Parts: sequence; structure tokens; C-alpha cells
Amino acid sequence: MKTSKYIQVTIGIIIGFAIASLGIFLYLKYVESTTGSNLNDTITAIKSQGVMGKVITIGTIPNLLIFFLLLRLKKDMMAWGIIIATAILTLITVFV
Repeated sequence: MKTSKYIQVTIGIIIGFAIASLGIFLYLKYVESTTGSNLNDTITAIKSQGVMGKVITIGTIPNLLIFFLLLRLKKDMMAWGIIIATAILTLITVFV
């Protein structure tokens, strides 16, 4: 059964946001382990320093790997979804 292009793009967008969320979480856990504070204190410190946009940007780096993986697997429309999700996260970064 062949899925439509819109469904594949939607799946790509969902994957893009999920991978970016995972990347942000892993980066926050890394910062938490190096500073010795808990997750709430780490998030509060990042917000107070005004670097939340940079954290979102670092969290989207795994999307690049997923994008190239999807291209290699010939899932071009899902790769477009990754691009769309990354573009949305870029806009969020600009306004945060």
C-alpha cells in the first residue's frame, strides 16, 4: 500500500520534532551532569541567561543525521518533513 505524499511529509514533521525534542533533552541532561544541578535548575539558568535559542539550535543537530538517513533510504517526502520541522524550529529560535 502506497502512502500519500502528505502523510509522508506529516510523518517527517513528527519525526523532526521528536528527534529535536530528544536532542534538546539530551543536551540538557549533559549540562545537568556537568554542572551538578538538577534539570529544573538547569532550565531556569538557561532561561535566565537568555540562551534558550542556542539550546534549541543544538537540539536540532540530530535532524541533520535523520535527514541524510531518509535520503539514503529514498524517503524524500519524509526528508522534506524534516526540513519543514527544522524551519519551524528555526523560526521559534529567532523569536525566543
